[in-house]
Parts: sequence; structure tokens; C-alpha cells
Amino acid sequence: MIGKVFDRIESLKMVATKTEKKIIERLKTVKKEDIIYMSIGELALQLGVAEATLLRFCRKLEYRGFQDFKLSLSQELGAVKKEERESKANRVAGIMVDAIMETSRQINEKTCKAVAELIVRAGRVCVFGVGSSAIAPSMLKNRLVRAGIHVENTSDAHMQTIIASNLGKDDVIILVSVSGATKDILTLAETAKRNGTPIVVITNYDKSPLAKYGEYVFLTCRKESAHEGGGLASVVAQSYIMDMLCSSVFGLLGEESETRALKEAMAVSDKAI
Repeated sequence: MIGKVFDRIESLKMVATKTEKKIIERLKTVKKEDIIYMSIGELALQLGVAEATLLRFCRKLEYRGFQDFKLSLSQELGAVKKEERESKANRVAGIMVDAIMETSRQINEKTCKAVAELIVRAGRVCVFGVGSSAIAPSMLKNRLVRAGIHVENTSDAHMQTIIASNLGKDDVIILVSVSGATKDILTLAETAKRNGTPIVVITNYDKSPLAKYGEYVFLTCRKESAHEGGGLASVVAQSYIMDMLCSSVFGLLGEESETRALKEAMAVSDKAI
């Protein structure tokens, strides 16, 4: 799992147990500035859970323990105070850059190459998302078409389902969802799995329902809270992964990719004034 402390906590809500949901809700009532000065016993008492339960919660967020959890939160609070002194333009830019950098720390180039090989060999390549997660898939299609690879992409949930139902073992489907719990996307994953179609997942949370379907999973960094769904920082992180996949595809095609790109450029050269 990647992202800042309370981003991780919000993401965990999708798959949290009853006790974990209680911790999440009660954490919202505690000042973040107070948490960094509390012992595990003090916070556990305030949340109404056992110390061992709180420790397991921290580890489920992929921190080494409670101290690691507090250290990360402390560092973030310091960064927030610094951001408050910066201009709005710098803050927005910082969020975008941070989204890419945190995502880049998780990406595996071997996985990119493996997915690129699937894309190059596939009879049909499909890439789908809904809402704001439909933006990056459209960008991937535009990039790969220039390399002569046909990609099917639509934001219409009904068409997505129809297309996915006709995929087979020699095709590949790429599914994008920040939460990894979007019903329409999960339906596509279930359909693709029944057909034996290789599934590539791009999501924020590695323990989400969608991630369980992925033969290849790429983690993005979520940069908005629950009430800010659809923020462009998530789109930026998704687009970064799309660019990495395109780079790997172009690398596999070698000189052929340049030939195809030149052919495409010549075809549209008379479209400009």
C-alpha cells in the first residue's frame, strides 16, 4: 500500500473488518497533532480497542508498527505546515509531482515488460475505467494506436461488458479503478476471469477486491480524501503508469515502433493548418 497515512486509512475502508472500521471512524475524532505525542496505550484507550488490535491495524496499513505509523504522520504534518506557506500554484504542482514520485517507487519495470509483451502479442487489447478513472485508459489507447496497436476503449459500462464477454485467452484486459471496488469494473474482472483472459489491474489498494483478479497489479498513489473523489492527482498517477507501459511496448517493437509512428504522423500531417 502506498500513499500518506490518512489516504491509506481511507483506502482500507473498502476491505476493513468491523473492528477496523470502528478504529477508522474514531480516528477522525482525534486531532492528528495529538496522535504523534500519544503512546499506543493512550491512543488504544481513546479508540476503545486493545493495544494489540491497534498494532495489527498499523501493520495492515503496511507500517512496521505504531512508532513507524506516528513517524510517518509526524513527517506529513510537518510537510503540510510547509505547504501552507507556499502559493496555491506550488501546492497543486507539489501534489501532482508527489503522486508521480510515490507511484514510481512502487512500479516494477519487469512487470511493465511482461504486460507490454501481452499487449504486443494480444489479439485484442482492452483498457477500461469509469468516472475519472476512464481518462488515463483513453490516453493509453491514443498512444498505442500511434504504434499500430488496436486498443478498444469506451467509458460506457454496457459496451464494456459486451466487449469483455467476447474476450478470450489470447486477449488482454486492463482495468483501472482508484478504489478497486467499483461494481462495473469488478463485473468486467469476473467476466474476463471466466473467459481466461489475462487481467492487468491499476488501483490504489493492493488488497482491494479488484486487485485479487489481477495477474499483474500496478499500484497508484491516491492523493485525495474520500470527499474529493475524482481528483486529477489520481489521474496523473494512472497516466504515469500508462506512459511506462507505452514505453515498454515501444521498447519491444524497437525500430518498428518508429516506422509505425512515422506512418501515423504522415497520415495526419495534413490535418494541421
